[in-house]
Amino acid sequence: MNSIFKMLKKKLKVLISYFNNHRISEIGFFNKDNKIQYSSLPIIDLSKDLDFKNSENLLCSYEGDSTFASSNEYPVIESWLKINKKTYGINETFIFEQFKKLDKVKNKDVKYIEEKVYLLPYYTSHFGHFAGDLLGQILFYINKIKNEKDDRKIVIITPSEKWNFFLKGFAHNKIFFLTPKEALNCNYSFLDAKIFPRISNVQNYLLAKNILNSSINYDENLPKKIFITTNREDRISNIKELNSYLIKDNFKIIDPKNHEIKDLLCLIKSAKVLISEKASILNNVILIRENKFFILSSKTENNLTSRLFIGAGIYKEFHRGMYREIFCEDNPPSQTVRAFKKRIKVDINQLSQVINNEYN
Repeated sequence: MNSIFKMLKKKLKVLISYFNNHRISEIGFFNKDNKIQYSSLPIIDLSKDLDFKNSENLLCSYEGDSTFASSNEYPVIESWLKINKKTYGINETFIFEQFKKLDKVKNKDVKYIEEKVYLLPYYTSHFGHFAGDLLGQILFYINKIKNEKDDRKIVIITPSEKWNFFLKGFAHNKIFFLTPKEALNCNYSFLDAKIFPRISNVQNYLLAKNILNSSINYDENLPKKIFITTNREDRISNIKELNSYLIKDNFKIIDPKNHEIKDLLCLIKSAKVLISEKASILNNVILIRENKFFILSSKTENNLTSRLFIGAGIYKEFHRGMYREIFCEDNPPSQTVRAFKKRIKVDINQLSQVINNEYN
């Protein structure tokens, strides 16, 4: 009863303020016609006790687009933790389609796990969202529990075996790895579980960058110029021509899948000049980069809808002011693909001019 009274008193104060023209707006004014796109996100006080004990839980997973998954053991999935029969999305934008996908997998066989674990409310093996939404909190929670004397482990799902190997370096004996393929095979009920809260992508990004930069050092012996690319012609139509030009200009061509995670992050941190493709591959850069870099972008992907901004475009905002976008023509001009999937053709003369103007 006391808590209800406090809540009503708080609401009344807000109401009195509202009618006296002092109102609440996250951006400082009335957002007429929703012209300003933004996302309101919680920032958690991580100095407090964070876990809570829960016996009724069910980890449910469904598959996304696994076209470019790292291997058969690591398809692209999303996993949601049912807590007392409920799952929790973080915004309204995708809530209904998430519900429909979860509804299709709710009757899978259940595997019961007796091992003592910590759980997160949400997992994904999609690299871009793993990096943007999960890695920072995973690193923080590993550091939080690694010196605990009990044998409770944190359940983690990653995009690849290389990410498993990298995370083992932080506390291998405190991690319960579940591959995406294993997660898809059935639903999981953990009989002795504590649950950590989901951390917003802004706070997650800051945690990832702070923790990674404190553990990965600058190496002056590494290449000074690098180009981060998937080497896929469906992303850059003239990728072979572009690579040939950059190699002649002393760039090292870096395909992330060919490098161990720690080595890749060290390359990104240490390079003086860095160029990156757009889309999920860019999240390798924003995890660790502290200096200027360039993004090869599509001219038609710089004015996103609110849905696309929340779903993908938000990550670039974390480095706004540090990068420069080099806008390229779509090739072909008309394409019906999802945001950041458009194939571009890089104007090499334009690229050369931009780089030379910045560094010469």
